[in-house]
Amino acid sequence: MTARHRAATRLLTAATAATLTLGLAACGDDEPPTSGNGTNPPPVVETTEPGTATPTDDATTAGPTETPTSSGPTDEETDPAALPAFAPAGTPQSVEPSGDMLLPVDMRVGDHEGYDRVVLELTGDGVPGWQTEYVTEAVEDGRGETIDVDGDAILSVYVSGTRYPDEGEDHYAPQGPVEGSDVVEEVHYVGTFEGLTQLFIGVDGGEADYRVFTLADPARLVIDIADPEDG
Repeated sequence: MTARHRAATRLLTAATAATLTLGLAACGDDEPPTSGNGTNPPPVVETTEPGTATPTDDATTAGPTETPTSSGPTDEETDPAALPAFAPAGTPQSVEPSGDMLLPVDMRVGDHEGYDRVVLELTGDGVPGWQTEYVTEAVEDGRGETIDVDGDAILSVYVSGTRYPDEGEDHYAPQGPVEGSDVVEEVHYVGTFEGLTQLFIGVDGGEADYRVFTLADPARLVIDIADPEDG
């Protein structure tokens, strides 16, 4: 082999080694793609309006074997001009529910100028219905037992479109009477039976005018009992 051939061979060998070295380095720099489940949890959006109590302010949700607290402010985000008028005391009211079945998760009682307010908060994608009227005695559905309700009149409230909790699901549980603050003497949350959640409101001074309406985000049923002495 001539000197020229040996030099050419050495150059070819060096070029091949350099090419292999660069290829290996490039492979080492490529990071493998990160594995994952391909989904991201949706952002949590809380709609707490001015004056609206949050779960940490006035309510404690509870599992099936626990008893939640159930009193606190009820400054819901309602424009007085947009509220329905108070209906005469002797007028039963009834509205059908819509959407999915709802689960009761909290109840609040509060004193406002001219009325007392009872709020039942629910979870789910639906709108509750209601059946309300004054009754001479409070009788629990299912068991048929009479409930002793403090007050001069008893407003019976059936919240329709409600359901039982699933196992381990947080919900509002009956816990005895919840004391009112003025015209509302106390509220008895009885529970849910065959799609209807039953409440009894003890009213001071006899049958008073009242109004019922719903709020959204979260779903709430609101019962206002008029207090003419607090107007």
